[in-house]
Amino acid sequence: MNKINLFNKCRKYNVVSFDVFDTLLKRDVFFPADVFKLVEKKYENSSQLKRSNFSEKRQMAEKKAKEISQYDEITLDEIYAEIDFSENEKKIFKQLELEMESAVLHKNPDVFDCYKRCVESGKNIYIVSDMYLPLDFLEGILRREGITEYKKLFLSCIYRKTKRSGLLFAAMCEEENIPVKEMIHIGDSRYADFFGCRKCGIHGLHIKRNTKNTIYMNCFRNTENFAKRCLYSFVNTHVNEFSDRPFRLGYEVLGPIIYFYCQQLHKIVIKRKKNEKIWFAARDMFLFYKAYRHIFGEIDDVEYIYLSRKSLRPIYAQAVDNITKSGDIFARGLYSLREIIEYLEYTVEDVISDTDIDINIKKYDIRKLDQYPEVVKVLTSTVISEHEKELSFKGEKYLSEYNLFDQNIILADVGWHGTTQKILYKIQAKKNKEISLYGVYIGCLDGTKEKIGESNFKSLIFDEGDESWFAKGIILFESLILAPHGSTRCYEISNGENVPVLSEKEQISTFISDVQLGATKFIEDFSDSVLGELIKLNANAVSEAFEKMTCKPQKEELKAMGDIEYDNFYCNKIASPKTLIYYIVHLKELKKDFKYSPWRIGFLYRLFKIKLPYAKMYACIRHKQGKMT
Repeated sequence: MNKINLFNKCRKYNVVSFDVFDTLLKRDVFFPADVFKLVEKKYENSSQLKRSNFSEKRQMAEKKAKEISQYDEITLDEIYAEIDFSENEKKIFKQLELEMESAVLHKNPDVFDCYKRCVESGKNIYIVSDMYLPLDFLEGILRREGITEYKKLFLSCIYRKTKRSGLLFAAMCEEENIPVKEMIHIGDSRYADFFGCRKCGIHGLHIKRNTKNTIYMNCFRNTENFAKRCLYSFVNTHVNEFSDRPFRLGYEVLGPIIYFYCQQLHKIVIKRKKNEKIWFAARDMFLFYKAYRHIFGEIDDVEYIYLSRKSLRPIYAQAVDNITKSGDIFARGLYSLREIIEYLEYTVEDVISDTDIDINIKKYDIRKLDQYPEVVKVLTSTVISEHEKELSFKGEKYLSEYNLFDQNIILADVGWHGTTQKILYKIQAKKNKEISLYGVYIGCLDGTKEKIGESNFKSLIFDEGDESWFAKGIILFESLILAPHGSTRCYEISNGENVPVLSEKEQISTFISDVQLGATKFIEDFSDSVLGELIKLNANAVSEAFEKMTCKPQKEELKAMGDIEYDNFYCNKIASPKTLIYYIVHLKELKKDFKYSPWRIGFLYRLFKIKLPYAKMYACIRHKQGKMT
C-alpha cells in the first residue's frame, strides 16, 4: 500500500492510532532477535570474550519470563531476572540492548508520511505497542525520529495488557474516551493490529511487515546467514527514503561492493604489517579512494595515484629495453598497424614514409609484435624512440615521487588480468628488487596467477577459475565506477613538479552520476551505523545484487546501461545491438557485434526484447565455441 492510499484509508476517521515496530519504526535487522546478536558481538568485542551466548540466553529468558508471568505482558527487568548472568553483567547487557535497539531503529518513510498527513489534517493521534521496552526509551526514539505529535503512547508492559487480546485497545478507548467507530488502527501484525482491535469494534488496517524495497538485492531469511540478512535489511530500510531509481541502484548494488572492498583492504594492510604505501590506482579506484578516506580517515601513506597502462607503457618499454613490448598494454587480439600507431598516440604520417606498408587491412597479434619486421621498423623509428625516452624519464620521476622504488606498495585496483601490477613489477625491478608490490583486487581472470604470482595478490570478490557471474559484467562495472576525470595519458614537468597529463574527460551520463551518488550515500550511512561496526560482510553478500543485475537486468536499467559509451575499436556502446530484422539479413554482422559487445547478456536482452535465460544461453555458447577473445 503506497503513501497516498494509506492516508486515504484514514480520511473518514477522527482518531488514528499507529503500531510502533515494523510500522512507524523499522529496524535495520531482519528479525527482532538479531538485535541480541549485535549485543553479543558488541560485548564480545569490547570484553575480548570469545563467546558469551547472550543471544541464545536472552531469547530463552524472555520465553521463561512469559511462562511464569501472571500478566499478559512482561517487562525488560522481568526478562533480565531470568538470565543466568551476574548482576553487573545483566546491567551491562541491558544497557547494550537499549543502545543496539536505538541504533537500528529508524522511521518508516511510508507510514511516517501517513502520520504527518494525519497530523496536518487535525486528527487525534495515538501510538499503541505490544512491547517490553521502557516507556521513556520508546518516547525518546520517537522524538528523535520526528514523531512527537501524538496524544499518548499506550504500552503493553505498562498496562500489562496486550493488543492481541484486545484489552490494551479497550483500556485506551476507556481512558481517552474514544468512540470506537471514530478510530482506525494501523499496524503490521494480523493478529494484534487487525484482529486485536476488531475485538473492541475498532477498524484495523493491516500493512505488510516485510515490504521489499530493493530492486536486485534478495531478501535473505536464512538464520545461518546473519551478515547477508543484516545487509539486506539495512538497504531495504534505508533505500525507500530515495525516489530516484539510479540513486537507489547505486545504494544497493554498487555501494556494498565498494564498502566491502575498503574494509577487506584495511584488514590486509593491518595484517601484513609491512609499512606499505597504498596506491589507489586511477581511475577505476576513484570512488574506492573516497570511500576509504571516509571510513578510515586521513591515514598517512594512502594515495590516489594517476596511472594507466597507457601512461606506464613507455616506462615499461624502457625498463625491458624492448619497444615491441608496448603491445602488452593492449587487450589481447589482432590489430592493424594504424590502430597500433594511433593507440600509442602517434600519427601515421609522422612515423611512416613507406607508402607500400599496409596499415589498415593486415592484422598483427599484439603480443608478438617483435615477430613482424615492418612493425618493429615503425616502432623503432627515430620519432618514436626519442619521444618514448622522454616520456619514460618524466613518468619514472612521477612514480619515484610516490615511492615506487623505495617503499613497499599495495596496489588497490580492480584487477582482472593483473597487467598493471606486472608492468609496475618490471619498472620497479629496474632499480630495486628488495621491496614488494602487492595487489588487492576485486577479482582476477584466467592467467593472473601465472602472470604475477599467486602469493603476490589477493582477489576479494572472485578468483580465476571461479564460475562467477560478476566476471560477465566487468566492463559494466568499470563504467559505473568511472572517475570524473580523463584517463592518464603520460606525465610532464610543470612548474618544477611532475604531474599527470589527462585525456579529455568523458561526459558521464546522469544515470552513472546518480548511481555513484547512491553508492556514496550507502557508504556514508553504513559506515556510520552499528552494522558497519559489528557485521562482517562477505563477498557473496555484497556481489549478488550486481550479478543479478548483470544476468537479469530489468528494463529500466537495460537501455541506460546498454547505451553507456565504450570504445574498443569495434563498438561504441556496451550493449547496443541493431534490430533483429537487420541481423537476419546480415548474419556476419550479428556474430561480429555480439563478439565485441562488452556486455553480451545485455546485448541478447536488447536484441530479442523478451525474458529468456540469456545468462545460461550465453554460458552454453561459450561452452560450445570456446571463450571469445
